[in-house]
Amino acid sequence: MILVYVDDLIIGGTDSSEIVSIKGILDAQFKIKDLGHLKYFLGLEVAWSHLGIHLSQRKYALDLLSDTCFLATKPVPTPMVKTNKASQSDGTPYADPAGYRRLVGKLLYLTTTRPDISFTVQ
Repeated sequence: MILVYVDDLIIGGTDSSEIVSIKGILDAQFKIKDLGHLKYFLGLEVAWSHLGIHLSQRKYALDLLSDTCFLATKPVPTPMVKTNKASQSDGTPYADPAGYRRLVGKLLYLTTTRPDISFTVQ
């Protein structure tokens, strides 16, 4: 299997000789760079063990908290009070609408490995 995202590839399979062959063909045609075993891809951290593969977005979440200056905040059992009702007349408009949209997009991507925050993000 070959997973392609723009100019990044992940090659996986059960036959190592076939993987080596595919990498050779790709290198002859495109001069690729083999980075070895997968560690990070698109904000996903990949941890290998004898039990299998574990996907995490820990670094992505920490970077997101750092970028938004929330790294020093205390954790809470639920990300949002479920009884709150949003309305157009509450609060002041966000100063940077484009930054807000980027933040929401990053939070939506974080729900890939954190389904517990899906309700709040949605």
